Amino acid sequence: MNGEPLLSEGAWSVGSIWFIILAAGALTYVTRFGGHILIQLLGTIPPRASAALDAVPAAVMTAIVAPVLVSGDWAERVAIVVCTVLSFRLPLIVVVVIGTVMVAAARALLT
Repeated sequence: MNGEPLLSEGAWSVGSIWFIILAAGALTYVTRFGGHILIQLLGTIPPRASAALDAVPAAVMTAIVAPVLVSGDWAERVAIVVCTVLSFRLPLIVVVVIGTVMVAAARALLT
């Protein structure tokens, strides 16, 4: 960031941030509810749609990790490699916590 506080003059207001949070929550609820309605109407998910939905988590993780791996600091790169190895043995939430702590500690030590 450029060093300015997030809520400085002319930037986002607290009200607009709360609006975005609530709107995102409402949209998440509507899409999840819509999925249940769609399954009730169709009865089952077609095989091609099921295969596409199964590919979404890997695509999202790639979209999050790849830019950081290419243009991030060494702290993030090391954490990604360590978390990749740990993800074969540990639950996802544990891997996320370990990665977050690793990056935060590396940033604290390097600044």
